[in-house]
Amino acid sequence: MFMKNWYVMSVGCVAALLVSGCSEQRPEGMPELYPATLTVVQDGQPLPEATVSLFAEDASLNRWPAGGVTDESGVATLMTYSKYPGVPAGTFKVMVNKTVTEGDPIPEPPAANATMEERAAYDRAIKTGSFEAFQVVAKEFRTAGTTPLTVTVSADADNDLSVDIGAAVKEKDVQASATGGGGGDYVPMGTDS
Repeated sequence: MFMKNWYVMSVGCVAALLVSGCSEQRPEGMPELYPATLTVVQDGQPLPEATVSLFAEDASLNRWPAGGVTDESGVATLMTYSKYPGVPAGTFKVMVNKTVTEGDPIPEPPAANATMEERAAYDRAIKTGSFEAFQVVAKEFRTAGTTPLTVTVSADADNDLSVDIGAAVKEKDVQASATGGGGGDYVPMGTDS
């Protein structure tokens, strides 16, 4: 009798889990999200690898940050909190950012279990390397206070949105640029010096 009751309870628990779903619960109070994509065009061409952020005009939605990163075709699939597909319905200011670098390659940081030699190689490459970072999106499109771009996400539309950010710029980002202080030539990782 005990085994039969245990079996029935186990099947009931599994059924309850299947009905409730195995996915992560959404945060309390999160509004309904609607699938949306945003295509970013610059100089008449799709802009890949740009970060897109939406800033809601309705202040009650600002606790639900939304955005994405454009793919090679300039299309960002918009997410809320970077993990929930879709965006709440509403009108949003659109901010677009993209930074490119020129110069020596930026080495990947060593893994947590890296050897002393690997850490030294990374340190040497950072200290002797030189690169400059540039913003390629005009300043007016990079902050909520200045962007003229807006989109509206609707509960009853396909929400395939697009923005045109005009001509490319090349503004040096001094804080993200670095010049080697070693006084010597660049020494890439994995080489002896």
